[in-house]
Amino acid sequence: MEIIGHKKTKSQITIAQASAEKRNTALPHIMFAGVAGCGKTSMARYIARNCSVDFLAMPAREFKDHKSVLTILEKLNHDGYDEKGNRTGRIKPTILFVDEIHRMPTEGEEQLGIAMEDFKLAAEEGGYYWIPHFTVIGATTNDGGLSKPFRERFELRFVFDTYSEEEIIEIIQLHTKNLKKETKLQITSLAMKKIAERGRGVPRISVGYLKRARDLAVTRKGMNLITSAIVEETFDELGVDAIGLNQVELKVLRALYDANIPIGLENLSIVSNASPKALSESAEPFLIRLGFMIRSGRGRLITGKGKKYLEAAGYKGKYRKILIDADYIRA
Repeated sequence: MEIIGHKKTKSQITIAQASAEKRNTALPHIMFAGVAGCGKTSMARYIARNCSVDFLAMPAREFKDHKSVLTILEKLNHDGYDEKGNRTGRIKPTILFVDEIHRMPTEGEEQLGIAMEDFKLAAEEGGYYWIPHFTVIGATTNDGGLSKPFRERFELRFVFDTYSEEEIIEIIQLHTKNLKKETKLQITSLAMKKIAERGRGVPRISVGYLKRARDLAVTRKGMNLITSAIVEETFDELGVDAIGLNQVELKVLRALYDANIPIGLENLSIVSNASPKALSESAEPFLIRLGFMIRSGRGRLITGKGKKYLEAAGYKGKYRKILIDADYIRA
């Protein structure tokens, strides 16, 4: 399994892994924060594979209370322990991966946090259930959504930012090789560049565009070569513009342009026909990174840069009247 980019992250984890193996214990708990689709899940699987340990992925909302947390933790690898939890040989600490960990219920946070620190949980009949050593890898797009005590359980924390255009091209090349096994697919350098230019620096989005271009090439054109022309046609059909804005984001920008006053998230959701969650986690961060929109206490506002972009693309806004003087002579 190949992971492109994140050199410093991989280096720090490799050091922590070597230390944990020498001490016959688990890696420290790890937090991955940042943009959705930038490889947090892939990195967690990469770590589990490199450590040759089990990978257990669980939804955050499954950690409801003491009982549910204990049930999940019983699925961890128990090899190398005696009946009281003493290490009797080499252990293989499971990687417990929790995506969108900020959505975990409060009681679940508290109970899992205790197990992460003490590797035991209280039993109803008295005493404690021992828990084998394990590593939680939490992934989140909202680091601030975790309670401070729970967040502090994670000794290693890494931020996953968007990728460079060169790294996205590498990722497209890698996935093209995987797709080639199915359809003998090939892609031109210019086609890869055009996908990377609109891919926002997000692998998940870029690979999605690659697959849509593949579908168009194979089903309509009857060919296994993705050209720049096919990529452009794919983006036309998807409604993605020259810098990667999709129809939802363009609707948001136009609504802000027309209003020229702050608009709340719920109203933008109605205008764009997208959920508030989709807007706040995907569309808005991209528009803010481009400098086209800002969030304020009163709502969302388009910037001067955002206005200029729409105007350069030919958008003039909705027709509106302005007040005129009494002596104004109309043509």
